Amino acid sequence: MQISVTFRHIEPSEALKNYVTDRLQKFNRYLDGPVDAHVVLGLEKFRHLADVTIDSNGRIIKGREENADMYAAIDLVMDKIDMQLKKFRDKLRDKGDRSRAATPVSAAEEGPALPQVRRKRVEVPALLLADALELLQGSSNELLVFTNVATGSLTILYRRQDGSYVLVEPELG
Repeated sequence: MQISVTFRHIEPSEALKNYVTDRLQKFNRYLDGPVDAHVVLGLEKFRHLADVTIDSNGRIIKGREENADMYAAIDLVMDKIDMQLKKFRDKLRDKGDRSRAATPVSAAEEGPALPQVRRKRVEVPALLLADALELLQGSSNELLVFTNVATGSLTILYRRQDGSYVLVEPELG
């Protein structure tokens, strides 16, 4: 792990630098590949600031904390980074479990081969119909999926080639 520590408006201290380095070394178990860490320790008025940026194989993890005590600010930002890394590790683990849990079906059992399907996850906003129509008119998209605020149901609004709009309100069965 390549670590650089910068001091802003504060006297450089070898003790602070060693403390930050020791705390960052504990994250090596979560990170793989070349890792660069940049830490900025600063003082603004009476607030001690600790700003940490970690670059691990293009994945950027950032944290910033302030406190009346520099060591406390460092501890707080390191806890924040630790939580981000644990969350990312758990996310990877869950993703791996799902891929192993799904057993592939052979073509003989399935029948004719199905085409490759690309999966895309999108956030479904809660909108009024008028707002959804205005949003679709102002974009180049042909389709909008949203939760209708008036009815509380999932709704699909799409633009036809002739320029008219179609509202689909599926009934879940």
